Amino acid sequence: MLPAETTSLDATRMTIAQLCLVGLATLGRLEDTLPEKRRAEMVEWIYAQQIPNGRGGYGGFRGGSLFGPHDRCEYEPANSGNLAATYSALCSLLLLGDDLSRVDKQAVVGAIRSLQQESGTFAPHPGTTERDPRFIYCACAISTILGDWSGVDKDAATRYIVGCCNYDGGLTQMPFQESHGGHLYCCIAGLSLMGRLDALPSRQRTLQWALFRQSGGYQGRANKAPDVCYSFWVGASIEILGGHDLVDSSAVVHFIQQCESTIGGLSKWPGYLPDPLHAALGIVGFSFHRPEQFPHISPELLLPASVVDRLQTLEIRRR
Repeated sequence: MLPAETTSLDATRMTIAQLCLVGLATLGRLEDTLPEKRRAEMVEWIYAQQIPNGRGGYGGFRGGSLFGPHDRCEYEPANSGNLAATYSALCSLLLLGDDLSRVDKQAVVGAIRSLQQESGTFAPHPGTTERDPRFIYCACAISTILGDWSGVDKDAATRYIVGCCNYDGGLTQMPFQESHGGHLYCCIAGLSLMGRLDALPSRQRTLQWALFRQSGGYQGRANKAPDVCYSFWVGASIEILGGHDLVDSSAVVHFIQQCESTIGGLSKWPGYLPDPLHAALGIVGFSFHRPEQFPHISPELLLPASVVDRLQTLEIRRR
């Protein structure tokens, strides 16, 4: 059951699960917090959201079980996989120790291929006009995890990202919009996973834009208040671009600590209620500045390095 205040997130349970799991993994508390039986139950719930033959031939995972079992759901849009949910599902399964052997790899890769637009970006699912770098990132992360890039036209995706490079060095949701820390991350991490970071017009200028977002903690846009979630979105981008030593780590740590709630977790701003997104991303952002206290988290995949290393041994990558 979700708390009453979060019922609007019912269709995105998969993302909430991923955030909770990566937060626990970063703290080194996943296995002792979730007993083996509970972890196994979560794995089964995740696989129950897999849509082998979704709307428009799109497979993958849906965001939750809001509409009941997919084989008995008559509401067609709820029975389509979603790129963001598929990324969260794969990460969650890996964090729970699963080997992805039951993932319908062919359906997922085929879906990625069908969702890429002529512009190079991706739609999250069929029948929507929503498309931006968030879904380029999801497609790249899924392809990395499954070890199959045949569903992604890297040249087209790279062109779209380069088109989102702004005059100030930041990255935007689409060409000619405002630079934003969240889209910065999706573009930078996506390019890194594709091996295309050199496509940036000016890597130094992009790093400078990210560094200039620090105001104690990180802000998502110019002239905005710092927000804990950007400890990851901007912080991870800086890690990928190699700018860690240029950050005032003590100021970032202090800001995150100010956002710690008396009831547990982290909030967006000091004094506000905590939530899974800000708690998880704040913990991971904190770990970048206390590497001796936390396991290393891959800034590109939002997964522990030990899990990323285990990817190489999975049979699904060799199918």
